[in-house]
Amino acid sequence: ILSSSESEVIKPLTIEEKIFQELNKLPIQYKGKPLGEDKSIDLFLDSIKKSKTQEGINLLKLWKEANSGGNQQVVFKPKWYSKYEVIEGPVYAGKDRYGSEIVGFYLSLILKRYLTPISVERKLSLKQDIVPAATKRLLDTIFERNNKTCVYGKCYFCKKEDPVCEDQNLLLTGAVIFNINASLNSYRSPWQRTYKKGKKALWQEYPESYCKTVKQKLTKKRLHDLIDTSIFDFLIQNGDRHHYETFGDTVIWLDNGKGLGNPNIHHLDILAPLYQCCILRRQTWQLLRSLTGGKLRERLESMPDIGNIITEDHINAIEERLLIIFATVEYCTHKQEENYLAAT
Repeated sequence: ILSSSESEVIKPLTIEEKIFQELNKLPIQYKGKPLGEDKSIDLFLDSIKKSKTQEGINLLKLWKEANSGGNQQVVFKPKWYSKYEVIEGPVYAGKDRYGSEIVGFYLSLILKRYLTPISVERKLSLKQDIVPAATKRLLDTIFERNNKTCVYGKCYFCKKEDPVCEDQNLLLTGAVIFNINASLNSYRSPWQRTYKKGKKALWQEYPESYCKTVKQKLTKKRLHDLIDTSIFDFLIQNGDRHHYETFGDTVIWLDNGKGLGNPNIHHLDILAPLYQCCILRRQTWQLLRSLTGGKLRERLESMPDIGNIITEDHINAIEERLLIIFATVEYCTHKQEENYLAAT
């Protein structure tokens, strides 16, 4: 501890400042080269049997049943933004980015945590693929504008003035997300935001002591799951996980569309579960370390159609966030004297 002979007050560093101090010490170098391997994921959907909108949500999603031998339900999240568009504002700003769902799926494969539904890019014709099988409620939200078919759906923020429309090729690009056909439980996240400007949540008000309260309410496995989830969310900058779902006693990663908004910003508070609790599965740590030296970039660039979905800036940002995760772990090792890595 440095002392000063002057009367000035030295303000202590925040958690975020301490983490970025550790980041500057990391000697990791990148050698990002594509693997050049063909790892295409073959996904074929037959003719659409039934189309409808999902109700009770904030953004347009289309539910579809495909004739693939068992009435497989899928969600179609349409493309609202160009991949080059930067979303300004809070971490949860803007509409869902379909590319975030797909990159989230790819990342789950890279992280060897198979907790997200299959998500791939697909182009649909509203007029040919959706309208013939649409329910009346969905049909009521489909209309023509400038010789293009548009849809706005039924949801809290859905309105005719802000539809999604087919492109110049009369197609709608988006993410086809396989619905998990299982009974899931939903829980409010302990690190939920208030979504009110100027109002902090408890985890933001009491960052040093908050995890003690969480540990009293959650099992060790659940807490480890949520910390793994925060690492996944931080890599894509999905700061909108106000609830989480479980299959059995395992947290799964659903609804990942609010990531990839701004490659120039790293919202560190997404990692709050990690730096407030300072515990981490040894398996997670070893896997993250295996992705250094440009391997994360290589594996991302080897994924199907990745260039259509995100920009080089986003890939660079994901690599930078991996370094920030390492710096956060280093911060925790300095914070705790006891063994930091928890055995699984």
